[in-house]
This record gives sequence, structure tokens and C-alpha cells, in this order.
Amino acid sequence: MGGVSLSGGAARNLFALRSACFDVSEQDGVFTFSVTGYGHGVGMSQYGANAMAKAGSGWQDILAHYYTGAQLQTGI
Repeated sequence: MGGVSLSGGAARNLFALRSACFDVSEQDGVFTFSVTGYGHGVGMSQYGANAMAKAGSGWQDILAHYYTGAQLQTGI
């Protein structure tokens, strides 16, 4: 609808949402945003990480998704 794509972060900023974790619905030309959480825009989404875990992702995959470029080390 409309042909416009936005990232969650861009939509959050554009519409002044309290988090980038949201669903949007439309009825009769009225858009409704259902927002979950109070994201600060940095780091890991608890809701997103939980959804990834429920879908079978391991903790290493979840951390790599949210902290791109970081290297995991053990024994430090």
C-alpha cells in the first residue's frame, strides 16, 4: 500500500513512537500503531530477542543480530 518502505527505527522517528517494536493496521484510511516497549534506540530489543529465541535462534545468533561487528569471547 503506497509503495513506501521504512525501517522500524525510521518509522519510530517519523511518527514519534516510543519504540521501534510495533504493529500497524489500517481501516478506512486511519492507521493505528500498536507499540510494545519503551526502546531507547540502542542495543537489544527484549521483544525481538525473545521472538528470535522462540523461532529457534541461539544466544550467539541473537547477540550477533543486535551487535553487528562485535566478537564473542569466552574466558575473559
